[in-house]
Amino acid sequence: MTERIQHIMNEIRAKALEIHNELVHERNKNQALQAQIQENEERLQAAKQLENQHLAAIDQLTLDLEVAKNQVVEVSVPQNGRNEEQIDELVKEIEYCIGQLKK
Repeated sequence: MTERIQHIMNEIRAKALEIHNELVHERNKNQALQAQIQENEERLQAAKQLENQHLAAIDQLTLDLEVAKNQVVEVSVPQNGRNEEQIDELVKEIEYCIGQLKK
């Protein structure tokens, strides 16, 4: 009976050691996964910051585009006015020249 008890105790030790080794292995796996989670969270935060920077840049560029459109409209209006004035002057000159030719 002592041998049987000794054999059972050895089996229990072996199983306990096996369970302990599995526990150590799982803990190591868990630590590696925790480190990966931390790294992914840091990368996510960096990506969010970059996204916010890009959104701010897009907003600024949109604002700049609107300002540029307004400037183009403002600049083109005076040029059209000048062109019309020049055309009027040319028409008057042509009319004057035609009048001179008729005489």
